[in-house]
Amino acid sequence: MLKYSTYVSIYDKSNETNAKTTAHTAGGSSKTANFAAIWNQAFSGLFTQDKLFKFALVFVLIISGFTVVGNVFAGSVASLRQEKMIVVERGDTLWNIALENKPAGMKTAVYIEGIRMHNGIQGSEIQAGEVIALPVY
Repeated sequence: MLKYSTYVSIYDKSNETNAKTTAHTAGGSSKTANFAAIWNQAFSGLFTQDKLFKFALVFVLIISGFTVVGNVFAGSVASLRQEKMIVVERGDTLWNIALENKPAGMKTAVYIEGIRMHNGIQGSEIQAGEVIALPVY
């Protein structure tokens, strides 16, 4: 054992004795007291009101940024397509509507099937006054 030492503690003696007495009165050990003292000293200035406000602001901005980016990439391409709405008139058939509105080069039967699937029509019966959405390809 050394008789003379130049060692000086880097910890404040008053904080260390306060932590030890608090730990002994709370029923804790000296290791817990040392850890609590180090934790308190290292993070005492971390949670000030100003820093907490800045942290909350940055957190809200990050979450809102992820929300915006998620909404941009969450939509499918199919939902972004436009659709043409028409009102069925007396004497209209799906065949006539398809002939007038189908894209060039597309078969009429294929476009009729697209109209039926897009509107949930089971058969070929449509009524005057109905509004039908025509898919745009």
